[in-house]
Amino acid sequence: MRTVLIALALVAKAGGASAQQQMPTVPELLTAERKASQACEGSGDADIAREQCRLRDRLSGRLAQAGYCWGRKGQTDEKKQWHACQPDSIYEDDIEAVQR
Repeated sequence: MRTVLIALALVAKAGGASAQQQMPTVPELLTAERKASQACEGSGDADIAREQCRLRDRLSGRLAQAGYCWGRKGQTDEKKQWHACQPDSIYEDDIEAVQR
């Protein structure tokens, strides 16, 4: 009986630990977005490219939720990069985009 109780306690503890999923850090999101973007633009397979482009878009949304922006006002596309949003940053207003 004692062994069964210990086993149940271990299972419950393990189940609780797996339920608490760690949220990715901003550096992890940036790395994943960069890889997905490269695969989106560089894949010769249309299905893989489509999947990676969707992933890139989801990751971009998560970065925006974390307060990161892609580029600054007046920058050319070649110079744009992810950064913590500042007053001169380009904000993507999803609400405004839906209302257009």
